[in-house]
Amino acid sequence: MLKKNYKYEGKAQRKLREFRGINRKEAGILLCISSKTIEKFENGRTNLLEDKINKVIFTYGFSRSEFESVLNGKSDEVQSKFATKVKIIENKTLRRSYKKVITKEVLALKELRNLKGYSQYKASFLCGYSKPTVGHIEQGRIELPKKRICHIVDSYGYTMDDFNHHLNSEKFVTEIQSECMQIIKSIDESKLGAVHNLLQNFK
Repeated sequence: MLKKNYKYEGKAQRKLREFRGINRKEAGILLCISSKTIEKFENGRTNLLEDKINKVIFTYGFSRSEFESVLNGKSDEVQSKFATKVKIIENKTLRRSYKKVITKEVLALKELRNLKGYSQYKASFLCGYSKPTVGHIEQGRIELPKKRICHIVDSYGYTMDDFNHHLNSEKFVTEIQSECMQIIKSIDESKLGAVHNLLQNFK
């Protein structure tokens, strides 16, 4: 039986990370470890058990077979499969990248992400898009056909009924929460206890 080469496995992990377009700090956030630990993984200075290797691979959004392909020198095949094409509107007179179109749909998708507590990095992994693409979507710079909306909503773990509920709401939940926090911060200390008691009733 051949001895495992941790250095090559580390290089393969690094390639998968780079295919996703994230740095070590961002990878550390996703894996709940430090960027220095990521560096040790990728430089082969830490011998990882199979379950930990799989955790890294799956967190990056790849399969074990794709990892094996990169390990065997077939990086181009994996990278080409990963490439996600999202059409960015480019019109010479009204380029979408310069003219942001913040629709209610765009705001509703951002609301769903915020309610889950997902960062744009986390959202990019769930959707299979790059982090900049998620940013462009939330800035109104990318087309949002129904199929793409459905994909994002499903990736966040919601249904289209959830999406439509927020889409048709007069005010988003996070807006209400923010306004409530501002009101609480402005209340005189002598009255804050009464507000606290009132809020306790809603637990």
